[in-house]
Amino acid sequence: MGIGPGIAAATKSIPEPLPANFQDALSVALEGAFDAVKMETAIESRMADRLSATDLSDLAAFYASPLGKHVTALEIQSSGPEGRQGKKTEGKQILAELPTKDPARLELYRKIIDDISAVDTGEAIALNMSYAMVTGMLGAAGKPLSDEQIMALVRQQSVKIRQNIEQNAMQGSAYTYLDLSLGDLRLYSTFLASAAGSRYYDQMLTAFGMVMTEEARSFGHRLFVALGYRKA
Repeated sequence: MGIGPGIAAATKSIPEPLPANFQDALSVALEGAFDAVKMETAIESRMADRLSATDLSDLAAFYASPLGKHVTALEIQSSGPEGRQGKKTEGKQILAELPTKDPARLELYRKIIDDISAVDTGEAIALNMSYAMVTGMLGAAGKPLSDEQIMALVRQQSVKIRQNIEQNAMQGSAYTYLDLSLGDLRLYSTFLASAAGSRYYDQMLTAFGMVMTEEARSFGHRLFVALGYRKA
């Protein structure tokens, strides 16, 4: 839900003033781009029949359990505006204290973000947002490149991007699961590493990455069309 607005906000932080025609083209290109409902539907469609009846039964049983409901509530709570800010500030402080105060919890957080492919998912978002940003800046400069050339430029920053995402994921976990007991955290980690949990996240990440890439490239194409560099 925040991808489109994030791209629009990021263009406003560019030091040099952007041409008026670019601002108009950006508005046209962003209209309907990265629609959360559309993307969710596309992801669900790509995941259809990828999980067995047993997997679905196990997933439903966990998320209907007291622990599943508790974890879900914590994750939803931390995804709001207040939670996002808390991850950056409180999460950073909590994480810094864990190596000495609670190393076992720290290791579980590392395992959890690995089991849910948090870094890979974050990278898919970041790379595609960067693609959209670079596309916009090149368009504003009158230097449009091919999709492949743009992605090559974006991937040059992939190592730094992954490092930042991993740090943010750890801070987010430290903040989100602060009130979850170590025992419950272990149970949650066990579920995520289970056959049903791991297959769900593997399939979700694959579908999510494909949908994100399609949306980013569609946005880039519409932007160049609006700027007059490509045909509709």
